[in-house]
Amino acid sequence: MNKEIVKYTYLKNNKLLDFNDGSKVLIKPKKRYDLEEVYNYLESHNVNNYLKPLKITDKEIYFPYLPNKYLDNDYLAKRLVLNLSLLHNKTTIYKEIDKDKQKEEYDNLKNKIIYLNQYYYTLQDVIESKVYMSPLEYLFIRNVSIIYNALNYSRELLDKWNDLIKNKKTIRLVYCHGKCELDHFLNQDEGYFISLENAHLDRPIFDFLCFYNKNYNDTDMISNFKFYQHRYRYDEEEMTYFLLKLVMVEKIDIYKANLSKTIELNNYFDRLKSISDFVLEYQKYNHKDKKNDF
Repeated sequence: MNKEIVKYTYLKNNKLLDFNDGSKVLIKPKKRYDLEEVYNYLESHNVNNYLKPLKITDKEIYFPYLPNKYLDNDYLAKRLVLNLSLLHNKTTIYKEIDKDKQKEEYDNLKNKIIYLNQYYYTLQDVIESKVYMSPLEYLFIRNVSIIYNALNYSRELLDKWNDLIKNKKTIRLVYCHGKCELDHFLNQDEGYFISLENAHLDRPIFDFLCFYNKNYNDTDMISNFKFYQHRYRYDEEEMTYFLLKLVMVEKIDIYKANLSKTIELNNYFDRLKSISDFVLEYQKYNHKDKKNDF
C-alpha cells in the first residue's frame, strides 16, 4: 500500500499530516536559517534527548508527531530537569573570560539597579502625595517594599559576583535550549526537548532561569533546583550569578490603570514573592552546608 496523506489539520502556524498507515507528521515553519547546525552540534556531542527532524527544507521542518502524555506538573518537571542536566553535562566546554565584557556587564547591572531604585522611589512619592489612590496604586504601595528588598539584595549579589569572577580565568558554557519550559518538553520515552530555535552556547544558568520564569507557578521550583544541582552543580560564582539574574527586578509601568494592568502588576509581585521564598530556602541550606549543597 502506498503511503498517502488522508487528512490535513492546521494547528496555529503548524500543519499536521495524517497518513493512511496511521502515522502522523508535524510540519513547522523554519524560524532559523542555520537550524541544521544546531542538530549537528547536538549529534556530535552524543545528545539524543531532543526530537529529531525527519526533514528540513528552506522554509519548513518535518517532525514525527508524538502526542504528549500528560502528567502531574511536578513529575513532568523532574523529567525535564533530568534531561536538562544531561544536555548540560554532555555539552559543557570552558572558555577564557573576557575581562572587558565582564566589566561592562557589571557596570550595566550596577547602573540598572541605581536607575530602578530612583524610578520606584519617585513613583512611590508621586502616589503617596495623592489624596486618593486608585486600586492599582494601592496594590503597588502595599507591595513596593518587595521591590526594594530585591534591589538591595541584587546590589549585594552583584558586588559578590564581581569579586568572585575576578579570580576566575575560565567560565563554563553549555549548549542552552534557549526556551526551556514545560511546554517545550515532550513526555515520550525518556523525554524529548522540542522548539530548539533559540539553542545556543551560553552560561548554564540561563536555561534554569528561563524555566523558573516560565513555570514558577506550575511546579515546586525549590525541589526542581535541588534535583538539578545534584546532577549539574554550580560553583559559587555560577550560583551567585544565577541568584543575581533571578532576583534582578524589571521596570514596570503601572499606568494606564485597567484590569489587564492590575493582573500584570499582581503577577509581577507574585513572581517576586516566589523568588523571595526560593532565596530564603537557598540561604537556609547554604548556611547549613558551606559547600552550597542546595
